[in-house]
Amino acid sequence: LNHYLLEAKRQNIALELLESERKYVINLSLILKIKATLQGPDMKRSTKERSFFPNSLRYLVQQHIDLLHALQERVLSWPRQGILGDIFLKLTNDENNFLDYYVAYLRDLPECISLIHVVILKEVEEEIKSDLYILFFHIVQRIPEYLIHLQNVLKFTEQEHPDYYLLLVCVQRLRVFISHYSLLFQCNEDLLIQKR
Repeated sequence: LNHYLLEAKRQNIALELLESERKYVINLSLILKIKATLQGPDMKRSTKERSFFPNSLRYLVQQHIDLLHALQERVLSWPRQGILGDIFLKLTNDENNFLDYYVAYLRDLPECISLIHVVILKEVEEEIKSDLYILFFHIVQRIPEYLIHLQNVLKFTEQEHPDYYLLLVCVQRLRVFISHYSLLFQCNEDLLIQKR
């Protein structure tokens, strides 16, 4: 493929990533909306409502809003040699707790799901519950989705490109993360599919 085609392809994938991040942020805020509804005056105070929702949610929402802004800024003014790797390099850095909060989310989720199943069942319609499970599922899937997006960008990045090495490192980090926590991912996916 010639150089310009590659760049055009990279830009398209970057736009797809941006669009998927926008949708993801909307999904996250929907969860917070449902959370607010459930914590309304009708909900019995006796139930620790906080534990229906993983504690890491609030933090994740903030992180993803920041990420969305960073991506918008970058992708919408895409230069001839656009770079994405640095954004994800910073995100997956050890000094950043981004991935740790996903681990916390995956660890909290099974308990939240069983609580929702038992307690919320009586309080709200089935529909809200299945919406919640679908939204929870999106969060479980998000890191593996980033891996796919970044692998796609990498596929159309020449080795001489300034983004090549950055993307390579990000892809590697995400792969290691996903395989390290593969049981946690699997267990949550199975739970959510079964509940749905």
